[in-house]
Amino acid sequence: MKSHSPRPRILTGLTGLDALLGGGLRPGRLTVLAARTGMGKSMLALSIARHCAFRQGRPTQVASLEMTNDQVFRRIIAAETGLLTAKLTNHDLEDNERDKIRDFGARLRDRLDLLTLGGDSTTPAVSDIERDCAPMLARHGRLDLLVVDYLGLMRGPRRHPRVGRHDEIAAVVTELHELAGRLQTAVIIVEQLTQAPLFRDDHRPCLTDMDHGSALLTHAETVLLLHRPTYYDPHHQTGRYDRSPDPALYPERLFPRFGLPEPAVQEAQLSVPHNRHGRTGTVNVSVELAKASFRDLPTGAR
Repeated sequence: MKSHSPRPRILTGLTGLDALLGGGLRPGRLTVLAARTGMGKSMLALSIARHCAFRQGRPTQVASLEMTNDQVFRRIIAAETGLLTAKLTNHDLEDNERDKIRDFGARLRDRLDLLTLGGDSTTPAVSDIERDCAPMLARHGRLDLLVVDYLGLMRGPRRHPRVGRHDEIAAVVTELHELAGRLQTAVIIVEQLTQAPLFRDDHRPCLTDMDHGSALLTHAETVLLLHRPTYYDPHHQTGRYDRSPDPALYPERLFPRFGLPEPAVQEAQLSVPHNRHGRTGTVNVSVELAKASFRDLPTGAR
């Protein structure tokens, strides 16, 4: 009987994380990406999806259950062009910025059909997501990456008044695990953390903070926890800024002022506390929220 060679791993686009994971995400396995609200977990999941489709040329599906497809696509454009998401949302674009969008479309014309958006703020079951994946499977014969954002908005296979939410979510995770194996697709499940990190001095998340940890750890090969220390710095909400930290993002005419939404570029930490067949550890990365972008830290940064 002829054997098929396994599909290569999915690179995340973050070289330190890929090295820690032994070459990226494994096809046919579940990866959990978890963080508190506002940390950027959806943005990171989308960053991995963009890298898979646009840089590796591999079929990718994003089921965004919290954002509309238009909102997701604006984030994609921002990350690929360097434009601010706020400008895209408000349609406040100069001619040269519109040129950047056209260049993005021309540059990736041959690969745009490798990234499909589904979900569109619905509350689906796994069977609905699998049905949404069918066109991609028909076009390309395979699906290499599926992102489900996020688990708490999923619906169980059979609603019954005597079935609790915990059991319903456990059934969803089991079905996603089976789907990953059946399609040989790497599946990223975005998960919400409880408020427990708020009450720690360092605010660092841990495995026990996952809303549905017991169900996820039964099937997940890898868990990624995203932590952005600046999120907890009260100075960025109440502190006085005499000069703009980034004039391109926050014009000087707005200063002096008290508080900023977020500084332009921040350092974030990706910890891997659970890796069934590999190493655990922490990787520092760079995140620019206003442009929906995660990157490696610049050379020389810690």
